[in-house]
Amino acid sequence: MLHELAVYARKNGLSLPSGFKAKTVRWIILLGDDGEFISVDKNERTFAMCPDLSQPELIAGGVTRSQFLIEAVSVAVGMGAKEKEADKHRYFAGLLREAARHEPRFKLCADLLDDPVQLNMVQAAFAAHKAKPTDKVTFKVGDTYLVETDTWHGWWQEFRRSLTGNSSDGQRMRCLISGEMVKPAEKHFKIMGLLPVGGLTNGSVLIGFDKDSFTSYGLKQSRNAACSEEAAAAYRNAFEHLLKKAPKPIAGAMFLHWYKEPLPTEDDLLDFTEFGADNEGDALLQANRILNAAREGNYPHYLNNRYYILQISGAGGRVMVRDWLEGEYMELVENIRAWFDDLEIIQPRGNGTSRAFKLSAAQLRMISHRKNEKISDSFKRINQELAPVMPRIWRSIVQRHPLPDTVPQRSLLFIRSRLLTEDEDANLDQIACSLLKAWYNRKTIGGEYKMNVAVNPDHPSPAYHAGRMMAVLALIQRKALGDVGANVVQRYYASASSTPSLVLGRLVRQAQYHLDKIEEGLSVWYERKLQEISSRLGDGLPTTLTLEEQTLFALGYYQQRADMFVRHQDKSSDEKKGEKE
Repeated sequence: MLHELAVYARKNGLSLPSGFKAKTVRWIILLGDDGEFISVDKNERTFAMCPDLSQPELIAGGVTRSQFLIEAVSVAVGMGAKEKEADKHRYFAGLLREAARHEPRFKLCADLLDDPVQLNMVQAAFAAHKAKPTDKVTFKVGDTYLVETDTWHGWWQEFRRSLTGNSSDGQRMRCLISGEMVKPAEKHFKIMGLLPVGGLTNGSVLIGFDKDSFTSYGLKQSRNAACSEEAAAAYRNAFEHLLKKAPKPIAGAMFLHWYKEPLPTEDDLLDFTEFGADNEGDALLQANRILNAAREGNYPHYLNNRYYILQISGAGGRVMVRDWLEGEYMELVENIRAWFDDLEIIQPRGNGTSRAFKLSAAQLRMISHRKNEKISDSFKRINQELAPVMPRIWRSIVQRHPLPDTVPQRSLLFIRSRLLTEDEDANLDQIACSLLKAWYNRKTIGGEYKMNVAVNPDHPSPAYHAGRMMAVLALIQRKALGDVGANVVQRYYASASSTPSLVLGRLVRQAQYHLDKIEEGLSVWYERKLQEISSRLGDGLPTTLTLEEQTLFALGYYQQRADMFVRHQDKSSDEKKGEKE
């Protein structure tokens, strides 16, 4: 993993000398060539090579220090600064004056900060633009962004070395990343950007040994995982670059991904924000297009490409690596296409097959349904409840593995909880049933019976046919009695799906009275459907159902109900169907 991150850093120009990193600023203080203040400009820009002090360097020797050249507005211009920020502001201005020996234009910036009249103008300009105290700012003199000059680089490296001194005893070790003999960094750099998933504002450490129990062989600090300062900076820079491009967190984790060789956006199947979205750019259409092109001999360079997926979150001051996946790109395409095949199911009313859906929609089917709950509250529950299972789900999607049993357990819970709050007698939830179908088909990999997209009268499982029977009984009641408040599904589905023999036998007997209230042709058709299903039950209705059988019960109900929606669109078609049969 570290090696691939270092390779990514090198390919993307992120392998910088120690003491430098890419930074993004939101504000620019504009000065004329003579040093006169012109204005402040809100212009978010990322600079590739910026001075950077690590946390240990910022506090070395008990001195309150600031970053150089790029800092928060509160520090750089002392606007609304507390006592600590005021000390940092003075240090910031002092660094500019010290560096002016190597780049004279820094003196213009230092003079600006030391001139109360001009500084008040700068502060007033930031206040007028409602700049946040934490927004990053730097300087532009004339036509030059000073951070893009290099006259100060040598001074900066010497200055950094002076902060901590030469603490190393000169021992050289094999670098974990490069394999070269190096002088190892005492501490690795913190990684910024994990605040939304539990990281700290001042960064989180991927490799750190702050307790004796973490160390071995008498080695101190990060020598237990020896890396040169340059190698540690490279993986840190790669992390932060990928974090900036990452989509919103999923179940409390960030999903970073990249490819061995860069791909055009339209061929990137791992856009987690739109993964499975119902639009022209969704992952299913992309996978089909790429596979068809590959079969025709196009995209030969994709055959040797690879993907990398890193799932991470913060745990206090540490980076938690939840999962690491890598593999062949074309295998990824095949596996994603197979994922959508496994999810495909008839729509609830039988009018075609289901379309792809976003991963967030699937996550909502793996928590209990709460009527009128705010979507923000639902996603809070997702973050709390699904965090442990999401890595296994992603492995199933990306590497075509079986889904964990948590998926059907939670999907069935959603179905039952939703039935209790439904205002109308509708079919089961399509997305939840798609997840059940995918779980079942991946569980039966190896030649066993797989689930069809639509109803299958020849399925060998009695549990599946018990679900079909429940669907027919529900429609019989609806045709006979109309809207009766709490219908047979709401009252009996939960118990029928776990102990069908105790429930369905009684419902079948009640159905005989309901059939007498239905038109003769349709009544005959329903009776024949019940007889056909009963003939598939073998020794009769099952006593209790396992998790797999409860899944089959739900799928049998859903697919039979969808099939009957198609066959009974109106009364006249029902009657004609009954007469023919």
